[in-house]
Amino acid sequence: MKSFYDHPSDADFFTPDAEAQAIADKLRQITSPDETRAVISRWSQAPAFNLLGVPAEYPSHQPHLQDHQHISLTERYRLYEKVAFISPILMFSAPGPGMAAFAVSGLGTEQQQDAFFSRFQQTLSWSCFAMTEPAQGSDAGAMETMASPVDGGYLLCGKKMFIGNGMIADTGVIFARTAPGPLGINAFIFNPQSAEISSYALELNGLKGTNLAHMQFDGLFIPEADMLGRHLKPTERFAKSAIATFDALRPCVGALALGVARRALHEWQHERQLTPSQSAWLSQMERRWLAVYHHGLRVCQQTEDKLPLENHPGMVKTSCVILAEELICGLMHRALAGDMPLLNTLWQAFRDVKAFEYTEGTRQIHRLNQGFSRPQEVNTCL
Repeated sequence: MKSFYDHPSDADFFTPDAEAQAIADKLRQITSPDETRAVISRWSQAPAFNLLGVPAEYPSHQPHLQDHQHISLTERYRLYEKVAFISPILMFSAPGPGMAAFAVSGLGTEQQQDAFFSRFQQTLSWSCFAMTEPAQGSDAGAMETMASPVDGGYLLCGKKMFIGNGMIADTGVIFARTAPGPLGINAFIFNPQSAEISSYALELNGLKGTNLAHMQFDGLFIPEADMLGRHLKPTERFAKSAIATFDALRPCVGALALGVARRALHEWQHERQLTPSQSAWLSQMERRWLAVYHHGLRVCQQTEDKLPLENHPGMVKTSCVILAEELICGLMHRALAGDMPLLNTLWQAFRDVKAFEYTEGTRQIHRLNQGFSRPQEVNTCL
């Protein structure tokens, strides 16, 4: 089993080491979101994450980081799994353009991209991606947040929920309705620290230490120049921003779940004498883990190559999360009742993996998307 737990290192900037583990442990203990910036800023690998997703046109001032700043989707998938083996909190709390980068790259003018991405060249910065709403979830068609036209721009009113890094972000992208119907939804670059925004951090059970915020917008003025996609037809805007972002990152969320599961397996088998039945079960789970992991890699590669996908990106994420849940539950049932350090570790993994169910859409939503999409041969790994 050694080859499974010693997952092959890919040629990226992240090194799973004691420093990364110490930073992750501190993030779990944070009680004030403002502490996140201070803790992450002490991490030697933070400058690399700060550039993750920044286009090559905006090279790092540190030459040794330039090769890793604009990675492919398959490389991102591998990276997410490897980071989650230490802790998914690192990925959720790291600086960088995050999901907003996809929207700005797909919709932004040259001037908008310069203004957005240049800040990440200069210093550690955090971003957020505000779409989900308290009553509507991520159902963009039912979005209620309004951006009302005024002289020189828009006044934005509404509420957003489950916004990653919403308490500490320096910049971000928000979606709001400018007119009725699906073509009336637009994206804007905004300042999350504006006085017209009231925010509070959400208390979490799974992924504790992640900065998720509730944000209320009371007449936030956004200049017309900060509306993304003004140069595009209305029919092009949403597809290039939200849908493209979600489809690209949903397999990567699945990779996070797989990383948590692999760490749970590692902790469970560490210095443990396995019975024949435990060894057989472990071998079976290893094969299933590898099958799901490589299935996600193939879909990411097909997305990059613009080939027909063998599975819907949302179903890739769903398959990863379902397997991770089953695997961790199996480990918990096979742990000794008195082994509290191990049980505490497994309970944390269980809570984290359960949280991934609600990250980038629940499995029911992805099954509906799969069912209503064009008929295709579905390759399931479960």
